[in-house]
Parts: sequence; C-alpha cells; structure tokens
Amino acid sequence: MAHLIKLEDYVSRYQSDLHRYPSQFTRMKKERWEFLKTEWERLQQADHTNIEESRDEVLIEKEGSFFSQAVRKMKSWKAKRSQSNMEELDVEEEKEKVDPSLSLEQVKERFLQELFHSQLRWASSSLLEESSLHPRYKRDEVLRFFTQHLPDNFFVMYRPVFYIKKAPIELDIILITPNEVICVALLDGHKHSIFEASSERFWTEYIDQTKKKRISPLLSLSRMSGVIKPILEAEELSIPIRKVVLSPNGLIDGHLTGKNVEFIDQRNKADWHYKLAKNPSPIKHQQLKTAEVLLGYTHTMAFQRMENQET
Repeated sequence: MAHLIKLEDYVSRYQSDLHRYPSQFTRMKKERWEFLKTEWERLQQADHTNIEESRDEVLIEKEGSFFSQAVRKMKSWKAKRSQSNMEELDVEEEKEKVDPSLSLEQVKERFLQELFHSQLRWASSSLLEESSLHPRYKRDEVLRFFTQHLPDNFFVMYRPVFYIKKAPIELDIILITPNEVICVALLDGHKHSIFEASSERFWTEYIDQTKKKRISPLLSLSRMSGVIKPILEAEELSIPIRKVVLSPNGLIDGHLTGKNVEFIDQRNKADWHYKLAKNPSPIKHQQLKTAEVLLGYTHTMAFQRMENQET
C-alpha cells in the first residue's frame, strides 16, 4: 500500500517528517488488520461455542438440577470475563467494531475502505494544520488504485501543485519508487474510448460513432519532466525519470515513435501493475531525499486545526 505524500496543494503529514511517517503508517496498517482478523476469528469461534453450549445445556437439563446449576455458573463466569475483555478492547480500539455476520473478505474490504480514508486524512492534515479535502477524492478510483494497489515502498504525489518562479504549476501523477521517478499522465475516457496519438499537441478520441479532439497527454509529461528534472539536477540527484501515458479504461492506438514514453491501456495495464507491485527493493535513502526535495517545491494551502485554536 503506497504512501500518499502529497495531494493537490493540501498540507501533508509526510511533509513534516518523511523519515518517520512511512514506517508509522505501515505499522499502523499491519496492527489494525491483525486486530480485525483476530477479533473476527474470536467472534466466529464464540458463535460456534454458543451453539454447542446451547445443545449441551438441553442435554444436561435432562440429566438433573446439579449439572444444570454447574453449567449456569460456568456460563456466568465466562460472560463476566468476556465483558471485562470487551471493556478493555473498547478503550484501546473504540472505533474498531467487527460484524461477525460478514465474511473475512468483506471485513477486509471494509478495512481497506477505512484505510483509504485514513490515507486521505494523512494527505490533507498535519498535527497543527489541515486543508479542505474535496469530497471527490473519496470516490476517485484512480487515486485508490495508486494508493492501495502499489507496495509500501512507493510514494505517490497526486495532482501536486509545484511553486516554480513564484507561479503555481499543477502536475498529474508522480510515483517515487526506490529506483526511479515515474511521471504518469492520466488519459481518462469512457470504457470504449479509443485514443489516436495523432500528434504531439492533439489526439483524437473515438467513442462509438463520434470523435472529439483531446489535448495530448505528452504535453503533461513534458511539463512534469520540465519541472522535476531541473530540481533533481540542482540537488545532484541522478535518479532516472520514466514517462507513462495511462488510459485505464480505454485503448491507445497509433503510438508516436521516438518519444521515450510508455503507453499503458486496458490491454497491458494488468502486466504493468504486476511489475510495479513486485518491486522488491526497500525504501532507499536516495528515494527519501528525492521525495523531500520535491515536497520542498510544492505549494500548500492550509489553516490551523480547530482543536489547536485558542478559545
């Protein structure tokens, strides 16, 4: 699960301490999932045990009152112990409630959804400040793909706003991996869109029987590399920069040659994702330095958090 270190011009928790928060978020994610999984298994076992005890109670009632009283005492002791454990649990994990009627896969899906919201909070707030998160990001499937389907050793900058020569410049998507920086220009379209790479400036999108002119994503890639490359060179960082045009729903036809650009669409998206997800390298010093330098050039709009304001 990648780290969303910058979202638009929002304040990010990672900006204050990039060396601390990646490991903290990864640890939190693992601990919360282990708790949910263990609690779900405990509730499943408890349901099974209750059924078995109910059957045994019916049989024991027929055997005599002595055994009935012993069973009632044992059940009362178990109930008090369980209640005590749940009270301790509520203190530590007040917001974590597990529905035993759900399957483990459903519990995991809810956990991932909640974790996605946590990623958004970390990318739009710090301990002292916060930014106004636009509701659209909670429904942004592309953002969710990049944050939840890439490994822990990836940093994601999603539509970051850089401040260059006293002017804000909004970019597309930047992936900072242990070995390279990947600039991704998103080519969004309909499910049956076919994009024709006709020139550097304009492309054509065909949808069923209609067509319309689209601004070439190569311009976005050129803008991103034009911003990132001089920044890294000034800091003497030699990490490679790769360029990708991504059309997650459509098809790209007529690739332009000699542009050193990778084109990803419906046909090869799964293979591209597989290669990214299998990156075995841990987070590297040069990767952290690259992310810190780029974050230092981003624009931030934030206000003081309510709980920190004086009354």
